[in-house]
Amino acid sequence: MPGLRTEHSISIRLILLLLFAGTALHLAAEPPAPQPITIPLRYFGDISCDHCDTFESAVVPDLEERFAIDLDVEAADIMRADVRRALADELAEMGYRFTIFPVLIIGNNVYQGHSAIERNLAPEIAAVVETGEFRGRIAEEGTSRAGATDAQATDAPDVAGASTTPFSDELVLHYFWAIGCPVCDRAVPVLDELQTRFPELTIRRYELSENREYLPVFRSMAAERGVAASGVPAFFIGDTAWIGLRPDTPQQLAEAVERGRAGLTGSGSEGGGAAHTASIELPLFGTITLANAPAVAVTGAIALVDGFNPCSLWVLTFLIGLMVRTGSRRRTLAVGAVFLVVTAAVYGLFILGLFQVFAAATGILAVRIVVAVMAVSMGLINMKDYFAFKVGFSLTIPERFQTLIARHGRTVFEKSGSPLLLVGATALFALGISVVELPCTAGFPVIWSQYMAATGLTGSSFWALFTLYLAIYLADELIIVVGAVILMKRVQIREAHGRVLKLIGGSVMVALGLAYLFAPEVTQSMTGVALVFASAIGMAALILLASRLHTALSEARS
Repeated sequence: MPGLRTEHSISIRLILLLLFAGTALHLAAEPPAPQPITIPLRYFGDISCDHCDTFESAVVPDLEERFAIDLDVEAADIMRADVRRALADELAEMGYRFTIFPVLIIGNNVYQGHSAIERNLAPEIAAVVETGEFRGRIAEEGTSRAGATDAQATDAPDVAGASTTPFSDELVLHYFWAIGCPVCDRAVPVLDELQTRFPELTIRRYELSENREYLPVFRSMAAERGVAASGVPAFFIGDTAWIGLRPDTPQQLAEAVERGRAGLTGSGSEGGGAAHTASIELPLFGTITLANAPAVAVTGAIALVDGFNPCSLWVLTFLIGLMVRTGSRRRTLAVGAVFLVVTAAVYGLFILGLFQVFAAATGILAVRIVVAVMAVSMGLINMKDYFAFKVGFSLTIPERFQTLIARHGRTVFEKSGSPLLLVGATALFALGISVVELPCTAGFPVIWSQYMAATGLTGSSFWALFTLYLAIYLADELIIVVGAVILMKRVQIREAHGRVLKLIGGSVMVALGLAYLFAPEVTQSMTGVALVFASAIGMAALILLASRLHTALSEARS
């Protein structure tokens, strides 16, 4: 029995050994599971471009599934100036010229533009899968020409190559923009839509804030079409120019492209490009486009609040008071009229100077930030004056100047016998006062000028709004003069009135500054404009109410 048991055990072991050996041979005969090929590539696109975003979110996964591969994508934001410069240098070393984006570097080739990338990426991958090697070097025109007709072209680094000729065989839209420009951000989907509708269109994009060498190109193109290069975004197709982005601009651009496809040319236009823009004709102010309603609302609201500046009102009421004491309506009217004309002229020149500065610096983010911070700071100082009038730093006419104005004003106006001498003395006095009170009155002109430069409005639209601003600004002062002439009574601006006016004006400054700093796009719609000014007035009303309640409670306790 022990022998039988031993033989049985040996048999089992032999069987197990044979099974193990067979399994091992079978496994050895099976080829290992293939590992997916990893193909490296580098992609340079605009993170704000919807079409560029689909490359990693849709194109790459689709190709990976289609070819059973892994794509190792190294992505970079081509909107960064340092990235563009480094890319241009790298392409130059490879024998390519950087013309448009997005840019794809894979194997031996560089593809520029959506069309070139979409046409060539799959064949590049197929070559690696089938042969284990990338495709050979393709001539440059074969890697970018398809993309050159793409609607999402970029800043052309070659300034000399940026043709300003209105007409060419190629259908081109020249687009000027700037980093930090909120209106330019809204132009991105407009360009995407044009790209989808018109694949044969070339859009050349010129970024101005970090590439100031494109400013001469911008100004030259604008001058050739009879418009001012005063702001971005700016679009040029053929001999037509659009400065700024209005609600009807996308449709006008599409119509211009259609005309270009048909071999037609549009008529040059200032700030709009189309003759079908709805507008209204206002007496004295000129033509105002209805699409500019937010700009009209902002202009009117700022000018109205600015007109109640306690500094200028104090000086005006002081002068009118001196004239009322003479009992002469003619002298009172003459002093009031001359004072308003001179101060309006100085104020207008100051605003125009600010506008020219801001227009030249269009799109520079630092400028917008500085203006916004200054508006908030000046607003808080004015609001402080409601609680502590002239305590600490204050945006008012200094006490020493008020005393000087009062003393010399009485001397000059009470002794000016002849009408001509009175007019001359008033003009000189108004000129000096305009300079002295400038720190007190400069806040709103700075805000409005920067706002207008950012909107890109030019020509008749700008001048209409500028005239509207001055008219509204002077309206309350004109009422004071007319009332004084009719009633021959002096209107006094007391400290209590000045404190309330400073609170309201300061609240509006703070609201505009915060909006311009954190959400500049809100002032591009009527709803946004209403929200900004309503919040400012609401804040001032709450402070007034709380202050009155606090005063009432304090008096009740005492």
